[in-house]
Amino acid sequence: MVSFSSAMLEDTWRCTDSSDTSVMGSDNDDDSVGMEAILNNPHPANPAFPAAQGLYDPEEEKDACGVGFVVHIKGKGNHKIVSDAKSLLCNMTHRGASKSSGEDCGARSSNRIDMIRYLPSAGADIRDGDGAGGMYAIPHKMLIRETPHCFLPRLPSNGQYATGNVFFSQTQHAEQMKKMETLADTLGLRVLGWREVPTDGSILGPSSKSREPKILQPFVVLKEHYGTGNNSDDGPFDVMHFNRQLFVLRKMCTTAM
Repeated sequence: MVSFSSAMLEDTWRCTDSSDTSVMGSDNDDDSVGMEAILNNPHPANPAFPAAQGLYDPEEEKDACGVGFVVHIKGKGNHKIVSDAKSLLCNMTHRGASKSSGEDCGARSSNRIDMIRYLPSAGADIRDGDGAGGMYAIPHKMLIRETPHCFLPRLPSNGQYATGNVFFSQTQHAEQMKKMETLADTLGLRVLGWREVPTDGSILGPSSKSREPKILQPFVVLKEHYGTGNNSDDGPFDVMHFNRQLFVLRKMCTTAM
């Protein structure tokens, strides 16, 4: 499953039931009330929105972000979900997912989960924006292949470890990583190691470039389950307890760093 943050998609409201003649206020068969008629009847003040019709009123629109989901209807993992999410992000200009100077919008590494882009939305420099991105299920097979190049301990079975993207300071990341590892230890967790996320900052404007974080992925396990070695001891594992401790760790890191 992929979730993405965005402003309202214009095309969401550009459809209606062609049998609902009340939309146009006429029973005349010559008056089309389908999608084509709506597209040809924009709001007079803001052509990006269709005119008021039926239960829809553009005056009630709110310029705020939402969450959308792209899923496989059978619940199966598929890379097309990621590529579809990339296409959606490229069409969401409000949250920064727009193109600049012909640059490609989205992840450059199509086989990775890393879809973190600093893309333009508004401001003096179109290359500076607040960005847009996707949230993905953990690609266990890919991480099993990638992590041996990053640290010695081997990952346990899927579902028995946690990872995510953490934004660190470019100059103080070593101290911050150590702080997170210490906090994890106090909660009965263990950070097996870190993976540096591949990024492409070539599109960044000067303002964004000055604030670009160092993005690392920690791999966290329940110490009671994994043990202290380089392979899991397969000890007792309580998934609810694991999730609670991860939540506390995230909150503690937010305030401590």
